[in-house]
Parts: sequence; structure tokens; C-alpha cells
Amino acid sequence: MTLRIIFLDLNSYFASVEQAERPELMGKPVAVVPMLADTTCCLAASYPAKACGIKTGTLVRDARKLCPTITFIKADHQKYVDYHHRIIKAVERCLPVWKVFSIDEMAIKLYGREQDLNFAVAKAQEIKKRILDEVNPALTCSIGIAPNRYIAKIASDMKKPDGLTIIHAEELPRRLFDLQLRDFPGIGPRMERRLLEARCYSARALCQKSSAELHQLWGSKLGDDFWRLIHGEELAERETERASISHSRVLSPDCRNAESAWANLVGLISKAAMRLREEGFYTRTLHLNLKFLNRGSFSRFYGAEDLHANDTATSPTTTHWEKKTRLMETQDTELLIKELAALWKDAPKNNLLKIGIVLGSLAPVHHGQLSLFEDVKQTKLMIALDQLNKNYRKNLVVYGSSVELGRSSHAPIAFGHIPERYE
Repeated sequence: MTLRIIFLDLNSYFASVEQAERPELMGKPVAVVPMLADTTCCLAASYPAKACGIKTGTLVRDARKLCPTITFIKADHQKYVDYHHRIIKAVERCLPVWKVFSIDEMAIKLYGREQDLNFAVAKAQEIKKRILDEVNPALTCSIGIAPNRYIAKIASDMKKPDGLTIIHAEELPRRLFDLQLRDFPGIGPRMERRLLEARCYSARALCQKSSAELHQLWGSKLGDDFWRLIHGEELAERETERASISHSRVLSPDCRNAESAWANLVGLISKAAMRLREEGFYTRTLHLNLKFLNRGSFSRFYGAEDLHANDTATSPTTTHWEKKTRLMETQDTELLIKELAALWKDAPKNNLLKIGIVLGSLAPVHHGQLSLFEDVKQTKLMIALDQLNKNYRKNLVVYGSSVELGRSSHAPIAFGHIPERYE
């Protein structure tokens, strides 16, 4: 088998972009945060900060204790997107980008003579140099080259920062024996627990299992696919249909009240509905999720009665509440706001930290059956409003309670979804 994929992973991307903008921070501990408040957490950390034990999710107050000299920088959503597009442009001066998987990860597919080892390595080194020269010297990347995307992704994680790792098919799966179980993409806490319960304690033990054993362990075709991937086979890339559209926001301390939270929720649902129309989907479910500070030890409740019954707990943990409703297929912003209001009515509203909405069970427009309540004129109006917001100015036209979003500076940063210019 040959080398088919070059996988590119930008190192500490958000922190590196900030260092690119402020060269005096190069080589120093830096953390990117949603807002400058001790109650929030780090979204990203530079490598000097990581060396002090700071990682994604570390509370700001804890990060200060771990590294008193750390610099905190408020996330700049648009800046990271702009750098992303500049990086794509630099990479494509070497080879075409095959797929973008997140704001800091992308892959290149190799064909014919490009699969030669010397060619692939030379192109990987050229990509690194172009990013440094044409984008910024602060932006390093780790690259993996392998027979398939899964192994190339693993290879990109083996040497950080600024690594280049090649894994040949004949080395598999032996080359993976020294990994931790959680180093395999797709193995999270739940799957790791399942593997340990099955007495599979190491990557070596996992990789030595047969296809039938993995099938039984995973309980589905995933086991067969995993076996093929770790043995260097290339699976046909299935075009996955979008499962959901979601938006969330960490609230600044002055916005952690019911009125401001609702205004932000209207903004989030309006943006999600605009994406529905732009991408050609209807939604059939709406999910509201909230995160609180110091609300006790309840974890997940789906109604206000359950919440009040358990509201006597006193542990100072970050806690969650969520509720979901089913809809007739729709992309109508006004209807979605009404459904969101019904969910919001039941939600606890004290000590809010983060709000989020998810539009799920998406159906492509050309497959969908419009609700009897869907107003064609209303749809045309919303599309016209979308065009105004896209072509003239973001939030030029907004729904009532979301008007304060035009003044908000607490925009979320992009991870998996790379926003269009108008978002």
C-alpha cells in the first residue's frame, strides 16, 4: 500500500494566532479565553502554558495559580477565521486541500506519483515553510502522512509542536502499540470505559484483536471499519449528512441574567435558522441547553419540576439543564423563537454561565415535506432579510429581543464550523 493522505494540524492554533498578532508573546505562556473573567475557562493555551499544566477547560483562576506569568487574551472569532482562510490559501499553493475538518485541521489527498515517499515528505516540508513565510512565523503545524486519513490524523498527533511523522502500511498496527487508548480518534471516556471493562487495557491489546472481536466489542460495523483502518486500509469516504446545527455562548458576568440571556438566545436561534436556509435544511427538533455555576450537583434534568425537587444540593460544581421539543419540519425563525420561548419558560435562570441551542433531525429541503403551517410568503421574507444581513452588514436586521447583540463583543470562536464571511 502507498501513502495516500497528508494530515495537517495547526499547533495551539488560537494561542498561536494571538502570538502572531503580538510577537512579544512568542515563547511565553498565553491562554485564550471567552472573556476576561476568573469564572470562565481557557479555550486554548500556548505550549509554555501547557507545560505548566494548563489546557482547554482549565478555569482562569486555576490557570493563574499554575502559571502566575500567564497572559490571558479574549478570543477574537473573526481573527481566527481570517487566519484560517490565509492558511488554506498558503497550503493550496503546494497541493489542493481535500477536506477541512475543523478550523485547525485539514487533509490533502495524494494521487499517482504524489504517493511517493520523497514527494510527500518534500510537499509536507514545503507546506510548513509556506505557512511560516506567507502567513506568520508563529504558526507551526504538525503533519502526519499515512495510508489513510485515520492513521494520518494519529501520526499528526505523535510529534508536537512542529512535527512530521510518516507511518507506512507495513508498520501497522505495530506502530500504534505504544499509544494510549484515548489517543485513538473516536475513543472517548465512554468507549475507554467499555474497553477496560472488556479487559482491553492497552493499545497493543486493542490492535491485536481480530475483526470479529472488534465487531463484537463495538457492537456494530464500526468494529470492522476500525480493524481495517488500523491495518492501513483505505475506506470509502462516506458523504455524511449534517445531523444538526448548533450555536452556544458563554455569558459575560454582566449578562448572566434572564433578560440578557434571552436576548442572546434569540440571536443564536436567528443565526441557526439563517444557516438552515443557507444550507438547505429543515429542522425537526429544538434543544435548549444551559450551564450554571454553583447550582448544586444536579447533572441533567428535562423539566422544571425535576430541577426544583433536587435543588437542595450544595456542591459548588458547574451544572447543566436541558430540554428538547419536536417540531414539524421548519426553517421559520419566528416559529423557532416561539418554540424556544416555551422551553425557556421552564428553564432555571439564576447563575447562568453558558447558553446553547441545537437544531437537530435535519432534513434536506428537496426531501422535506413542508409543515401545513409553513407560510411561503414568510419564507420569502426571511430569505430577503438574510440577503440584507449577508450583503450589507451583519445584524442589520434582527428580531426584537436580539437587538443588543449588535453591541455584543462576546462572539463565540469557531471550532468545527468555519463561518461564512457574513456570520
